[in-house]
Amino acid sequence: MLRQLKNAARAIAPMPIRHAWGSLYGQAKIRRARRAFDGGDDLGGARVLSIDALPDLMRRGYQPPGVICYDADGLVERAREKIGQLAARVPLETCRSSVELGCWDGMVLAALRERLPLAAAFGADRSTAGIDPRALAAGVRFVQTDASQLALASGSIDLIYSFAAFEHFADPRGVMQESWRVLRPGGHLFLLFGPVYTSPYGLHAYRQIPVPYCQYLFAEADLRSYAQREGLPAAWPYVNGVSVTDYRRLWSDERARFEQLYYHEHPSGGVGAELIAEYPGCFRAKVPAFDDLLVSAIEIGLRKR
Repeated sequence: MLRQLKNAARAIAPMPIRHAWGSLYGQAKIRRARRAFDGGDDLGGARVLSIDALPDLMRRGYQPPGVICYDADGLVERAREKIGQLAARVPLETCRSSVELGCWDGMVLAALRERLPLAAAFGADRSTAGIDPRALAAGVRFVQTDASQLALASGSIDLIYSFAAFEHFADPRGVMQESWRVLRPGGHLFLLFGPVYTSPYGLHAYRQIPVPYCQYLFAEADLRSYAQREGLPAAWPYVNGVSVTDYRRLWSDERARFEQLYYHEHPSGGVGAELIAEYPGCFRAKVPAFDDLLVSAIEIGLRKR
């Protein structure tokens, strides 16, 4: 009943009021979660819940992130939006060669070639299953490889970028080292990625199990068994498990080789913070710091020294 009243109030309130209320409510949830997380090792019960608790959490009505359109027109629209994001962070007018890490369909590179007279546009991905023929027609050259092992000459590329892929790379430090090798001096590296593993939807199983932080509340083997039992896909993507604290350490370690031009951590807004407050024992020993749980995505722009 309380949830229904809250939803009704949201529906009739003006948008600015809804945003302000949502922000205040999210901050209140975060404060309660922080107190519980810091409350001591003797509180919070089990470090992992029985999978029998999952159906009750599913009935709370958690909603996954918005649906992404993968139809033909949607791919073009999303690619152009990403080029707009890239243009806001990188001086594209200086770019004549580019590599996209984790390119999948290659449509972002196709949109970049639409905007710039690129002499070379390489799409790197471990799989060729997602290649869009329109990207090939636009002159994108696909390289089936790991992002930490690019078969490109040292100092040969003006721009390396990646969208929604860095959290899937098994060796982020190796990817940074390889990007530095391949970039020319003064070349740019731009990364925008998430949900990071320590975020509410960090397991990337939210289409099947939209319960925030399920990767900490339950054993992953139990989650896969549950999905299979319910007739849901259980082959969600690999995620490297790197925490926000470890990403920050990685950026710090790269300062001698890269100048940091831009950095932003996208907040989670308190999504699922009530679960941290309810089950703090499931979180304490599994994340370096409470604040790791509050970052959804990371955006960073770098220039090779």
